[in-house]
Amino acid sequence: MDWTDWQRVLKWRALEESDADGVLVNAERRREATAHSRAGLTSEDITGDVLEERSESFLDKRAEWLEREAVGWRGELIRVLELLCVPQGRWSWALAGWALALVIGYWFADLGQSGEFNLLALPLVGLLAWNAVVIVLGMLCEFMPASAVAGRGGWVAEFLAHGISRMARSSGAAAGGVAEAVRSRYEELAWPLAWRRLQMRLRMWLHVAAALLALGGAAALYARGWSHEYRAVWESTLLGEPEAAVFFESLFTPASKVLRVPVPSEQIPGMHRTLGKVEKPAPALAWIHLYSGTLLVLIVLPRLLLAALGAARCSRVVSQPARALNWGGYLRSLLRAVEGGSERIQVLVHAIEPTVSHREVWDRGVRERFGGMARAEYVRIPAGEEDEFAAAWQPVSASLVMLFSMATTPEAEVQRRLISDVRQRLLTRHAEPELIVLLDGTSLAGRWSPEKIAGREQLWSQMVEGLASEVIVAVRKESARAKSPVS
Repeated sequence: MDWTDWQRVLKWRALEESDADGVLVNAERRREATAHSRAGLTSEDITGDVLEERSESFLDKRAEWLEREAVGWRGELIRVLELLCVPQGRWSWALAGWALALVIGYWFADLGQSGEFNLLALPLVGLLAWNAVVIVLGMLCEFMPASAVAGRGGWVAEFLAHGISRMARSSGAAAGGVAEAVRSRYEELAWPLAWRRLQMRLRMWLHVAAALLALGGAAALYARGWSHEYRAVWESTLLGEPEAAVFFESLFTPASKVLRVPVPSEQIPGMHRTLGKVEKPAPALAWIHLYSGTLLVLIVLPRLLLAALGAARCSRVVSQPARALNWGGYLRSLLRAVEGGSERIQVLVHAIEPTVSHREVWDRGVRERFGGMARAEYVRIPAGEEDEFAAAWQPVSASLVMLFSMATTPEAEVQRRLISDVRQRLLTRHAEPELIVLLDGTSLAGRWSPEKIAGREQLWSQMVEGLASEVIVAVRKESARAKSPVS
């Protein structure tokens, strides 16, 4: 999948995980999307949290189907989908920057004064020195991305990415309720990927800009030499004639070999300007060829190569972490929604008077665990009559759900004993029973923090350890994001 496909998949995952009660897209439409796209994939085929090729194809096709079907849906859904965006650059910005780089490069190439081409003029030498440093850092970024030096090498791209990210956040429209939950979840999933992609793309654009800046400089050398006769000279406080000869031969050797233009080393002593006089300035054309060739060989080609490497890595850098976004629970919940037949799952409800609202949430938990077509049959256990109920109860199948209020602090002599007694009754009929503990948190929505809910879930898990196959939290997800089942 490319970046557009990943964004589409992550949008629908964020929407479904944050809108479990079907405010924006009802459960029937979601099951229809899964049935159209799964191509025989079952929840049993999902063995880990990292996407495999078959699962990835299923999510891509399903998101495409949902997006296609979303056309003509009610306006609230369309408005929420439009809120889901990530920071990203624009090609118009890149083209404007590249044009600016070309102009700056042309202006930057100052040949010298009074018809002289000063080979050690700071604009030209400085351009070569700066690019040498940046190219080394760029190679570290591409080939050793985990290195500390490489992390500091992309500071310009990081600075620009920060600015674009702030613009993207500030431009988002105000949202509330389910819409805000969906947008927060989408940012949690997609923004880290978008950030990495944006940094890489900006680095690529900056490499191209640097190549164009160098090309602008090379173009300036020939354009100015077309209408003026320049003579090549050099002057330096730090270099004498022997050192200058070594420096120029070393600097221009790569271009000399590529262009097959020899370095006129014999001219270097006479080109030395000292005390304001030059003994024998040399014709500038050969030196312009060498300087332009050096810009091409040492700046343009390496920069374009780094840009090409970045483009080749960009898709992989996004896809690998995207496949590792804990997809297991989400995939299994989608597939279980269309699995199961007319199976009836008995639910033993301890000390809770169920309402219609309660049963909607409980039914969802049962369907997510046993399949979308499974039906729940509720049996109430009155408080204080646990022993009598366990003694008289008869199992109807090997699968059973026991439902408790999450607000209740579990006690070994009450809840654990009840679960143990019921499990023993199951074992009299079925050698390998499946006993699920479902914790009702519907009354806690908006009152308990996610941390407190997680702590209470852990307490229940410890209390029923060795007795229950799983512990599942049933809570309205627009107020508190769904918890993954804990074994």
